[in-house]
Amino acid sequence: MQQSDFGSVRVSDVIRAAGMSSRSFYDYFESKEALLLELIHEAGRGLVSELDAIFAAALPVDVRTGRALAAYLAAFAGTPLDLERLGESASAPVQKLLRHYVREVGTRVAAELDREYRAGRMRRPADPVELEVLLLGLLGLASSRVADGRRAELDTLAPTLLPFLVRVWS
Repeated sequence: MQQSDFGSVRVSDVIRAAGMSSRSFYDYFESKEALLLELIHEAGRGLVSELDAIFAAALPVDVRTGRALAAYLAAFAGTPLDLERLGESASAPVQKLLRHYVREVGTRVAAELDREYRAGRMRRPADPVELEVLLLGLLGLASSRVADGRRAELDTLAPTLLPFLVRVWS
């Protein structure tokens, strides 16, 4: 699924690449769309756990912000997210699931920023709307890079975005 666009991938391609039987596939997934949703769930759960660990660490805010940003971009880079070519059967459930994880991430980031604000290390509390716009924008940025075959560019974005985020939030 990461090597070609989602629309052209057939279940038989997945089965062959995984070296499994069709019966095994259908024991776990009812369709390739269900597989994609599970991949997104896996990436989302992993991202949420990673953010919890990053924010629990006793590190400077710029280090935690950098690690959180890198984790966020990496989570979406590892999932085949060509949202424009998913097709109707997958697009709505995928977008709903992505919004769920953006909210989960936003909740954690907002709590972290609130701790920084209460500790006097931020000049104003985080605005939830700004935070959601930022996270959705980063998701769109990551998604378009993956869809265009420019996944490696995501690694170069983090150092550019980090000073901006630290400046906005400090």
